[in-house]
Amino acid sequence: MEKVLQTGLSLGMSATSGIHSSKPNRAPREFDGKNIMPPSYCPTAKDRVASHICVGAWPWGDKSTWHYKEEEFPAIEAAWHELYDAGINFIDTAQAYGSGESERLVGKLVKDLPRDSYVIQTKWLGTTLDAKNYVHASDAPYKTLKSSLERLGLEYVDIYLVHGPTHPQSVKTVAEGLAKCVNEGLTKAVGVANYGNDKVLEMKAALAEHGIPLATNQVEYSILRRYPEIHGEIKMCLDNGMIFQSYSSLAQGRLTGKYTVEHPPPKTYRFSSYPMEEIQETLAVLENIAKARGKAMASVALNYNISKGALPLVGIRNPEQAKQAIDALGWRLTEQEIIELDRVSVEGTKTVLWQQG
Repeated sequence: MEKVLQTGLSLGMSATSGIHSSKPNRAPREFDGKNIMPPSYCPTAKDRVASHICVGAWPWGDKSTWHYKEEEFPAIEAAWHELYDAGINFIDTAQAYGSGESERLVGKLVKDLPRDSYVIQTKWLGTTLDAKNYVHASDAPYKTLKSSLERLGLEYVDIYLVHGPTHPQSVKTVAEGLAKCVNEGLTKAVGVANYGNDKVLEMKAALAEHGIPLATNQVEYSILRRYPEIHGEIKMCLDNGMIFQSYSSLAQGRLTGKYTVEHPPPKTYRFSSYPMEEIQETLAVLENIAKARGKAMASVALNYNISKGALPLVGIRNPEQAKQAIDALGWRLTEQEIIELDRVSVEGTKTVLWQQG
């Protein structure tokens, strides 16, 4: 299954790479300083059941895209302990990540912890390549979640997402399967990923027929891809009582200072994959703000997403990255700092194959 993800990335599933131009389309100036959360919104790591930052576990166990090696696990385990002790208790995984290995590793990390002290979210990647999506159309999400729970070693997950728009079933059929997952106690809540506003509202209405709310939409969002903000998807979620989750919040490491023109990211890192020479102005502004604040660039980039109303996912593989995620909470960028970042931000676009939102 991880090869399905990597093949799709190579074909341009990312909203800002592949079949699209590698030249960034700058965000419209009229959105500079817009859509900022009130100054009073300043989340910390310990002020609700699910933390305001989610640990993205795609790199854990995934060899095709993230080149995972078994000897990395001790560093991941140390990072998780650091995060958990600080109050970041929310992990996102999926059946497709590492062909299930990510879920197994997540299960190892939480095995001896009180079940109410952490939040697990997994996803169903309903592709046209999976026969059960046709033979057992409405049961596909249910059957997949049962398998995920076995790998996780859990009786239930807290949130179960359907990863669209790849599934061949109708939204009503998928909603029926998600409702079964909730009603049988396999998940507490359900959501979607990579849905545009029309599909989000369609799924919301379909789930409402079963008396179940739609909890969240997970979409690629960062300083290098403001499409969901500019096109109203973050606002729509907030207006409808849903959480907007941003993945690729650091543009697969491009917003951390780790990569340069001379040392670009690996070719498998396809999300937000503008050539490094095309985003130097953005990185310079981000670095200046980070230095002035005494923060890591990653911490500032994550705080930017929080300031725009997103709950950011961030891939973490070592304790230093964990500290940077923790340091993104408990403070807020000023309006002027956000305007400076908005001025050098990128709108991005969407794809037919993958990214609808």
